[in-house]
Amino acid sequence: MITTRRYLGQVDRRSRFTTVSMGWRTASDGVPRLRAAVTLAGEQGGPAKQPVAMTWAPGDGAVVMTATLPETAVRSWTENVIATEQLGVLDDPVLAVVGSAGVLDDLEGSLSEREARVPPSPHPTVRSTMTQTTAQGFEQTFVTGRDPAEDVGFAATFLAICLVAGGPGTLLPDAIEKSGHRAILQAGRGLQGSTPTVTWHIMTSRPNGSAVLETALSTVAGYSVAEHPEAVEQAREFARTNLNRAWQSPIELARSLAHYEVMGWGGELVRHPDAALDHVDSAAIEKAAEGLVRPIKEVLGRS
Repeated sequence: MITTRRYLGQVDRRSRFTTVSMGWRTASDGVPRLRAAVTLAGEQGGPAKQPVAMTWAPGDGAVVMTATLPETAVRSWTENVIATEQLGVLDDPVLAVVGSAGVLDDLEGSLSEREARVPPSPHPTVRSTMTQTTAQGFEQTFVTGRDPAEDVGFAATFLAICLVAGGPGTLLPDAIEKSGHRAILQAGRGLQGSTPTVTWHIMTSRPNGSAVLETALSTVAGYSVAEHPEAVEQAREFARTNLNRAWQSPIELARSLAHYEVMGWGGELVRHPDAALDHVDSAAIEKAAEGLVRPIKEVLGRS
């Protein structure tokens, strides 16, 4: 029996092919090694067991491979690739498979999740950091710290991002505009040393990045989520729309499942977006919002 870090299977009958996605946490310089190992492992099954298409999508600290396979090739090809990583060529991947129930049942019989046998190792500590650069009259400020999703929940964190930094018309962009700061603020998520992180990026036309951070921190601290039900519902619908985009095709669904899981954002969010989002209450969203700005609080010495 072969093992994976995490397995997500979804029945989908829109295609006669099966889509298999695998995600690894690795820096960009590790991608060529991954591609070579996957190609070599896949060739062991012969021409009839090869993918009809394959794509690679590097991200911020991870890479996702997505392969489209005939149903008869899924099990042997997937076993070959994962067996190769178990020999030490690759790290444990997350695995997402979208296809018929018969294929998923057959594949699941040969898989077991690594967490069921080995306790998960603790994430390395990520110290919150701030860097500032100035170029062509613009100051850029970056604040990076640990993503709170593992502590407060995947759905709550996703909703909190949509509520406080989802774009124009959301809490922090509005607060910064009203404060008079000529600045753009964005929140991004990535990996640092295989640990999920959140990064706040501020671009200003004059050196006032720290003042913008102060505004962001005080805005979240003074915001009661329970007192703004309309904003919460708007964020919930925005989050739902984003997650439902993954269901446009079996290929996009498999890729999104693997991407969210390997990044530490929760693949189950993609598989069951309505159920995940509808059960998050105001208290959980508020706790997640506080976790998102904790790196700002720490670099400003407010902790």
